[in-house]
Amino acid sequence: MFTNGILKSEKEPSVRPKRWPVSNITAIGAQNIPDSFIEICPFEDEDGELNRKEDVAFRTDAEGEKKHVMWNIERRYFMEPEALQRLQKHIAESIYSPVEIKRQPLAPPAKAGGKTSKTEKTEEEGPVSFQGVAYVNMAPLLYPGVKRIRGAYAIHPYNEYEIFEKTKRKNRDASGVATGLKGPSAHPRNAINKVKEEKGTKEVFKKNSVTLKSAITDHLFDSDVPFVANAEGEQYIEAKSYVVLEFTLEKPLVQRRLREELVKRVAEIIPPRPLFPRRTSGADKAVTDYHTQIISVAKIIMDEYQEMFGRKLAEGKLSQELQDQQERKHKLIFELNTSGKYFAFKEQLKHAIVKIVREKYLQTVAFENKEQLQIFLNELYIFLVDQMHCCLHKMLHVDPPDPIPESFLGSAQLKHFAKEAEMNKDYELATKYHQERLARDRNNAEHWFDYGTFHLLLNDHAKAEECFREAIAVNQEHIYSLILCGILACMNERYEEADSFFESARCFEPSSVLAWTIQGLFYESQERTILSEMAFAEARKLQTAAETLKKSLDEVIVDKVKVAEVPEAEPESDKKDQPVAIEEPEPVTQESPSTLSAPSLAGTGAGVDTILKTASGTVNKKRRSSVKGIIDPPKTADILEGATTPISQEEPAPAVPNPVNEPPPKETAPPPKETVPPPRETISVCTRSIYMEAAKFLLEFNALQFATRALSHEMISSDNGLSCEYHVVLARLYMLHEEYGKAEESLAEAGRIDHQNPDLWALLGHLSYMKENYTKAKQYYERALCYVNEAFDMHTICMRLGSIYLQEETFQSYKSAKSTYLFASQRAPSSLSWLGVGIACYRLNELTNAEDALCEANILSNMNAEVWGYLTMVCLKTGRKLEAEQTYKYSIKLNLQNKQLLDEINQLQKTLGFGNPSL
Repeated sequence: MFTNGILKSEKEPSVRPKRWPVSNITAIGAQNIPDSFIEICPFEDEDGELNRKEDVAFRTDAEGEKKHVMWNIERRYFMEPEALQRLQKHIAESIYSPVEIKRQPLAPPAKAGGKTSKTEKTEEEGPVSFQGVAYVNMAPLLYPGVKRIRGAYAIHPYNEYEIFEKTKRKNRDASGVATGLKGPSAHPRNAINKVKEEKGTKEVFKKNSVTLKSAITDHLFDSDVPFVANAEGEQYIEAKSYVVLEFTLEKPLVQRRLREELVKRVAEIIPPRPLFPRRTSGADKAVTDYHTQIISVAKIIMDEYQEMFGRKLAEGKLSQELQDQQERKHKLIFELNTSGKYFAFKEQLKHAIVKIVREKYLQTVAFENKEQLQIFLNELYIFLVDQMHCCLHKMLHVDPPDPIPESFLGSAQLKHFAKEAEMNKDYELATKYHQERLARDRNNAEHWFDYGTFHLLLNDHAKAEECFREAIAVNQEHIYSLILCGILACMNERYEEADSFFESARCFEPSSVLAWTIQGLFYESQERTILSEMAFAEARKLQTAAETLKKSLDEVIVDKVKVAEVPEAEPESDKKDQPVAIEEPEPVTQESPSTLSAPSLAGTGAGVDTILKTASGTVNKKRRSSVKGIIDPPKTADILEGATTPISQEEPAPAVPNPVNEPPPKETAPPPKETVPPPRETISVCTRSIYMEAAKFLLEFNALQFATRALSHEMISSDNGLSCEYHVVLARLYMLHEEYGKAEESLAEAGRIDHQNPDLWALLGHLSYMKENYTKAKQYYERALCYVNEAFDMHTICMRLGSIYLQEETFQSYKSAKSTYLFASQRAPSSLSWLGVGIACYRLNELTNAEDALCEANILSNMNAEVWGYLTMVCLKTGRKLEAEQTYKYSIKLNLQNKQLLDEINQLQKTLGFGNPSL
C-alpha cells in the first residue's frame, strides 16, 4: 500500500530521489533512500499501455504543467524461493494484476488507553471515494532475463465483476493500493493520478487480507444482479487518468542463456572449422628445395664449362658455329661422366625429387604394375623438366611466359548469373555458377548460404541444411544461416535444436528485427504465448527506433540541402532603388510514366562501346581474348543508333486490361506535361509491419512454411484492412507453390486497392508468361515498366519482355527488344542480356553493333552455344571464312539445341558457299 500522495502542478526534475515508505521520519534527508534515484526512460521503451507515438504529447503535457499526484516511494521485499514459484505460477495463470486507486481521508488518532484492533481500525477509516483500478500486465517478468517492468497504465472504474473477468481471481483483494490526498482537493478531472516508482516485488493475493475487503458477496458472481455504476470512477476515463508503476527484481525469474552458452551450444551442434595453416614442409617446400638443388647443380656445371673453355672465350677464339657448339657440349658431358660428377649430381637431386613424389604426388607405396609406374614416370618427368626450365629462366634472367589471366568475373556477377539461370529454370547452369563460387572461396559463408537457398528452391532440404551448416562452420555468427538452420530444424521436428539456432541469431545481433520476429513465430508454433508476445513486442520496438532514427537523418539531410540552396545575399548598395519583384519558380516538368525507355540511355546517343567500357573495361582487348583471336576487332559503332527513341514512341503501349474490371489508369496514355509541386519540408516515415518484412525475407530465400505464418500474423494484426502489399506478397507465395488460380485472385484484390503498384503488374506478367499467353504478358510487363517506382525483379521483366519482342519478328519489335535488352545490360549485364542485344541488332542488319554485343556476351560466358551461332552468321555475312568456320565449330561442339537457328546457319552457308568445312 502506498499512501500520502502529494498533489503537484509544476514539472518534476529529471533526477529525483526515491523515498522510504515510512512517513514518521523527522530527520532531515532521512526520508530519501541513499543512492537510489528515479530513472526516467523514453516512453516508447516502457512496458505499459501509453507508450505509442500518439501518446507522447499527452503524457508530456500531463506530467508537466497539469496537476498530478506524486508518491516517489519505493517499497522493498525479500522473497523466498517458494514465493517466487507462486509468483511465476500466478503470472502464468493470470497475466494481469489489479492495482486499486482510491481516495480516502486519513484515519483519526488512535484511542487512548489501549490498542485498536484491525476490525475497529477499518471501521474508523473514512469513506472511500473515486475508486479505480489499473490492470498491470506482469507477463514481461516471465521473459528470459527480464528484471524490470515499468509503464503507464490506464485507470478504469472499480468493478468487481470486471476484475474477476480480467484476472480470473475469486479473491477480490487488489494487488496494490495507491491512496490519494489529504482532504478534498484531489479531483480526478484536474489531477492525472500517477505513481512514479515502486521498486521491488512482493507476494500478492493474500487470502486473509482485510485492507480492501469487498462488500460484495461471492454469490453475486453467480447471479444476474447488475452492479451499481461507479459514477466517480467513470471520471478517470473522462480525464484519461493513468498511473506509472515499476516492478524490479534483483534477479530475473527466468534466467537468460548467456552468449557464451549459446556459442557453446551451436558449436556442439556444428563445430567451427578453423582455417588450416600452411604447411612449411608440404608440396611448395618440396618444389622450392628442388629449385635450390637445380641452381646449385647449374652453377657447378657453369664452373666446369668455364674451366674447360673460359680461356678461349676470354681471348675471343671460341667459335660460334653449330658444329663447334655441339662438339663442346659432347666434351663437357664426357668430362662429367668420366669424372663421376654426373652421378654426384643425380644423388644431389635424388632427395629433392623423392620429396616431390611424396608431398606433391602423394605416392608413398609401390605401384601395382609396370604400366602404372611408366605413366607416373612420364608425368613426373614432364613436371621436373618444366620446373627446371622455370628455375633456369629465373637464374639467367629470362622473362617467363605471360601467365594465364584470371577471370574478371567477381563473386557478385557469378551470383547474378546463377539467379538468372534460376529464373530460366536452368538449374544445371545455376548449380555450375554456385559451385564455381565455392571453388574460388570455400571459406566464404555467403557462398554456402546462397547455395543453400538454391537447394531450398529445389525442395532439397537435406542439401540446403548441409550448406547452411557449412556456412555456420565457417562463420558461427552468420545470422541468416542460423535463422534458416533453425527453420529447417523446426520442419524436421528438432525443436530444441531450432530454439538454439534462433536464440543464437538473436543474441549475436540483438538489434535484428528479423531475428526477433522469426523467433516469435517459432515460439508461437510451440504455443509458448508469453515468449512469442515478448519477441514480437521487441521486434516492433526495434523497428520503431530504427525508423525514427532514419526519419531524423532524412530531416538533417533535407535541412542541409535547403541551406545549400539559399542564394548569397546581395550587397545592400545593390538593393537600393530596385523594385521588389517576386518571381515564380519555373515549373518542373515530368514526363509521362507511360514512356517506356532505358533510363540514361534513351535519347543520349551513347554507343555500345561506351556501355561496354563502363561495364567491363576496354572492349577490343577483351574481345580478342574471348573469341581467342578468331574474330578481328570490329570498329566501334553506335549500337543505340535508331534505338534511342523511347519504346512508347516506336510502338505506343496498349491499354492494359485491368484485372478488377476498372478503367485503365491514366498512365497508359501519354498525358501532357504537368507541373510537379515543390517537395515538402518534412519527411514522414511509414511504419512497416514486422510480419511483412519477415515474409519478404522468407520468400526471397524460399523458406515458405514460416512465410505462411508471417502472412497469417499480418492478416490478423492489420487494423486498417489488408494492404496491396500483403496481397502481392501472398500472390508470390502462391506462385512459388504453383497455385496460379489463387495467385490471380490475390492480385485481383491487390488491384482493387492500388492499381499503380508495379509489383502487381509484374506478377501478372509472370503468370501470363508461364501460361504462354505472351500477348497479355507483354502488356503487363510494359505497364510495370511505365511507373516511376521499380518492380522488385526488373531484370526478369526486361529479359522476358525482350524475348517476347524477338518472337514477334517485326522491325518495330526488334527495335523495342534492342532498347529493352540494353536497359537490362546497363542495370545488370549478363551473357543472356547482351545476347538479346546482339540478336536484335543482327535482325536489324546492324552487323557491327551485333558483333560488339555478341563478343561482350562471349566474354561473360564462352560456353553459350547460341552466342557462337549468331557470331557464325555475323562472320558469314561479313565474308570472313576462317572465323565463320571456327565459330561454327564451337557452336557444334557446345551442342547448339536451337534447331531453327542451326537450320538458318546451314542455309546461309549453302547460299554463300563457305563456312562449313564438312561440306
